[in-house]
Amino acid sequence: MAIMILSALFTNSHTKVYEMITRVGYLVIIATGVKLALRAWSVEPTLLIVKIIVALIFIALTEIAFARKSQKIISKSLIWAVVVFCLVTALIGFALAGWYPFIKH
Repeated sequence: MAIMILSALFTNSHTKVYEMITRVGYLVIIATGVKLALRAWSVEPTLLIVKIIVALIFIALTEIAFARKSQKIISKSLIWAVVVFCLVTALIGFALAGWYPFIKH
């Protein structure tokens, strides 16, 4: 997902293709997030709510970055915000999953 987003933001060719692949990726991420939520709700409901909020902010920032790129007014701070929220969302997701597949219980 991160590779597709960065490809869409930093290349001038096939930008729309990368954006559409990213949007299909959102569906996969949302589906796996629902599966994770069903299992993590009983263990860490607060962290789960935080992850949902951070993930929505990440998707919104990504879409804002795509729109700004098409208008050719994208800023470095927006790109950094997208990267940071991508990493934070992934880290919270791994924490909710018990760091699987990195640590097997």
